Amino acid sequence: MNESPPETVPPPEPRKRDWASYSALIATLVGLLALCVSAYTAMLQQQQVRAQVWPRLQLMSSGSLQEVLVMNKGVGPAVIESVRVTVDGVPQRDWKMLEQTLGVTPAEYVQSTVNGTVISGGERYVMANFPDRLVWERIRPKLRQLQRRFCYCSTLDECWVVETTQAGANEYQSAARCERSATDEFND
Repeated sequence: MNESPPETVPPPEPRKRDWASYSALIATLVGLLALCVSAYTAMLQQQQVRAQVWPRLQLMSSGSLQEVLVMNKGVGPAVIESVRVTVDGVPQRDWKMLEQTLGVTPAEYVQSTVNGTVISGGERYVMANFPDRLVWERIRPKLRQLQRRFCYCSTLDECWVVETTQAGANEYQSAARCERSATDEFND
């Protein structure tokens, strides 16, 4: 018998590498990584800018200086958009109404306009000063009945509300925007 030798299959040729495809894939990955780094850097810069213009109002009174004041303990300016003042829950529309409620006359104190004011970072702004010590001693217990509510914004239009509590502390909450109420607004 005649047997024929088995047919040999030549080995396959080694595949040639497509270096252009590898280069394109690597370039795409590098570009994607650069885009992610850029987005992260932009986010960090935005947070840094927000921190540089962040206002923080504190509503307080000073016994030694005999005044009712607002302090900006933040670093950026606070644009005061809305002010509400109540005494025992009754809205006070203006200084004249507040004078009657507290029992003071215009000659007994000096007041400032705060609604619509811009208070710089680190600035203190006096709403009312009582130069006469006897008037201050008479009015000071009545100030515990006074609640103030300020809505203010940063220069980036981020807004907050600060409000005094019955105990005299400040409570804060963020706000989408400041709204003025025609019936409750303190028009100083």
